[in-house]
Amino acid sequence: MSKSEKQIENEIKGYLDELGAYHIKTLGGSVPAGTPDILASVNGTFVAIEVKKEVGGVVSELQKFKLREIQSSGGIAIVARSVNEVEKAIKRIL
Repeated sequence: MSKSEKQIENEIKGYLDELGAYHIKTLGGSVPAGTPDILASVNGTFVAIEVKKEVGGVVSELQKFKLREIQSSGGIAIVARSVNEVEKAIKRIL
């Protein structure tokens, strides 16, 4: 059975805690539409993570646009279907 988006999100937040990274979970209605699910600072680098379930999670065009904006401004933007994807991306910046 595949993990839910919430389960994956919790694993990612746990991993960020292990790194000592600052992170917040964005809440719908309190941030602009398309904002990634988790915003973090890892070793001084801005990291934005859009969490999707392992199977069937679709990234909207607005989410893709926001992720490209983050990348073009020097941040790291990740679409993650597992904590392993986040680990690999962050290891590149550590």
